Amino acid sequence: MRSLFAIARNTWLETIRDRILNALVFFALMMISSSLLLGQLSAGQDVKIIKDLGLAAFNFFGVIIAVFVGTNLLHRELERRTVFVVLTKPVPRWQFLGGKLLGLMATLTVLSAAMGLGYVLLLAALRVELHVGLYAALGFAWLELLVITTLTLLFSTFTTPVLSAIYVFALYFIGHNLNTFRHLAEQAGTGVREVLLALFYVLPNLTLFDIKNQVVYGFAPSVIQVFWVTCYAFCYALALYCVGAAVFSRREF
Repeated sequence: MRSLFAIARNTWLETIRDRILNALVFFALMMISSSLLLGQLSAGQDVKIIKDLGLAAFNFFGVIIAVFVGTNLLHRELERRTVFVVLTKPVPRWQFLGGKLLGLMATLTVLSAAMGLGYVLLLAALRVELHVGLYAALGFAWLELLVITTLTLLFSTFTTPVLSAIYVFALYFIGHNLNTFRHLAEQAGTGVREVLLALFYVLPNLTLFDIKNQVVYGFAPSVIQVFWVTCYAFCYALALYCVGAAVFSRREF
């Protein structure tokens, strides 16, 4: 397991020093702050708009960073030929992929904390009530990043960075509209309906992590909801990682 954490540490150091990530975080903080200006344009709705746009910016830029870094993580190792140096040592491929995942999630955790802190400080400066639902929404956004990051690494094990990004963004869109997908599946004919419903249960249900509307109006998720959403995120990410490790272990370089 020492090699797993060594790979994770190297991945963390490599990704956290990326200047483009710093630019994206700065831009995200600017977008969160700009919600203040938009809130001023809507009399009586400023607090709701600031909360909503701030959470949306936090989620959007978190996903952009996860996809941008995740799709290039393995590809960069292959281009530099560093992957051959590591895999010639007694390091199983599942540990190599797991180390990459842990290192990237450590980077995303730090960046998410920076953006979340900026968002909370903005609300505190505006004397907006910081109820527990806001922190839950930020936590749910991090859980979504866990799923998106693992999904990105899965695609990176067998395809190019561009195609990986396309696949992830497509599943991101579908995952946030999965209820509509199910409704359309139920309207389909026999045979097709069963296939689409099976896909409904296989595809990532990202609507579980989107509680912005609930939080904006001052409501917080229940303890049971937090528990099940957390279990879903970690179990789904673990399943994706296992599939990715199986594919990566069979890949020939």
